[in-house]
Amino acid sequence: MNVHDPLKLLEYLLSLGRETEWLEFKRNNADPDNIGRYASALANSAMLVGEEHGYLVFGIEDVTIEPVGTELRLRQLKVGNDTFLYWLSRRLEPHITVDICEFDNDGKHFEILIIQPGFQQPVRFNGQAFVRVDTSLQPLNQYPDRERSIWAAASRFTFEEAVAKPNLSTQQILKDFEHTSLFEALGLGARSPAGIVATLESEQLIKNNRQGGYDVTNLFALVAASDLNEWSTVANKAPRVVTYKGSSKITAEADVTGSFGYGIAFPKMLAYIMDRVEQSEKIIHGVRRKQFAIPEIAVRELLANALIHQDMTNSNDGPLVEIYPDRIKIINPGTPLVDPDRFIDSPPKSRNKRLGALLRRMGLCEERGSGVDRALAAIEDAILPAPLFQVVEGFTVVTVYGAKAFADLSREDRVRACYQHACVEFEAGRQMSNSSLRKRFGLTDRQYPQVSNVIKEALESGRIRPLNDNQGNRYARYLPYWA
Repeated sequence: MNVHDPLKLLEYLLSLGRETEWLEFKRNNADPDNIGRYASALANSAMLVGEEHGYLVFGIEDVTIEPVGTELRLRQLKVGNDTFLYWLSRRLEPHITVDICEFDNDGKHFEILIIQPGFQQPVRFNGQAFVRVDTSLQPLNQYPDRERSIWAAASRFTFEEAVAKPNLSTQQILKDFEHTSLFEALGLGARSPAGIVATLESEQLIKNNRQGGYDVTNLFALVAASDLNEWSTVANKAPRVVTYKGSSKITAEADVTGSFGYGIAFPKMLAYIMDRVEQSEKIIHGVRRKQFAIPEIAVRELLANALIHQDMTNSNDGPLVEIYPDRIKIINPGTPLVDPDRFIDSPPKSRNKRLGALLRRMGLCEERGSGVDRALAAIEDAILPAPLFQVVEGFTVVTVYGAKAFADLSREDRVRACYQHACVEFEAGRQMSNSSLRKRFGLTDRQYPQVSNVIKEALESGRIRPLNDNQGNRYARYLPYWA
């Protein structure tokens, strides 16, 4: 949260006359664990009562509500070898935004800890969620009605709708956002400044605050900001692309972090990535065309998925693309809402539905739920190794590989390709066979026995099952294990 006038904020909080469920006053309290519990409680209570933030104010006598100043300096506070904010951010789950506002007035020092709600779930500190009951700090699990209410509020309240910055003028909106490019991508014609603002309001990208200004949503900042770094709620969500010289992370050739909103940056980012993928030229119908070692449509769809499905409440991390000579890794913060095993067939679930819908309207990704299918189809057509879907310490990691001969594939690679091919065939209303898997691997009819071995290994691994238990080998058909 950007605080333009900290004294006015303090005066407003003091004008409430008492502590509330989302507001706590302290004079001095340097106990990190106690502050962490309050951060959880104030975030959850703010969510419960519909407040944009919770506040922990230092320098106020909590009984008399008198501004007396504080000796506490949160930015200088260390917990072990870590700064306090870093220590706190690693112990809050999800990783919400916590800001420090510090200032002096009348010779007294004040600090305000400004805490963002969890948006999608209760906030836990060291694995336990807390809540305020009136002005008392309590474990959330002792108040099941409040916990249910927070979950219900989370289902209605999204990060996309939250305010990234309040009270902007029309002139500031025109200056800070790529509205012309946004409107062109959405197929909207040119408009006057008043028409631009009216359209943005109708699209619910900005909100009239009835005070002569407009509150800008996180969604608008994510999609069309001229510089994401200017918006604290999404500053760390700018995609980063790192190109490595070899197959390890020892030597990086380039490390670039974007600045434009996703709707503006996506085509440029995709072009930047593909320029660093191995490519050749091929004559198609008399026209010389680029042939990429990894299909562009696969990179495009998986990249769009990473942007759309990331956990926005993790305010410390954004999407990351790692480019190696033999593979591309696409990483986004947050564990998937769908088991990675079922990316191909499960109905789509997204944390950020409005972001996905807007990017689809801009023509930057495919229809909802078809992205992974299209990526896999392109990978199979190019006879590339099967992509690897992983969940690693709270992040979703997708690895797409360059060409590799069948003989060089590991047992795990072959079984994974067999399973994914069975899923693709099942989704298309067909069943996998030795013949279809041979084609997927780019093998000849004479290599039937090698493919039979792969199918046997996939059966033994429990990744596929026979269509019929007593089917003959010649006409055998196979399904994914879950079908």
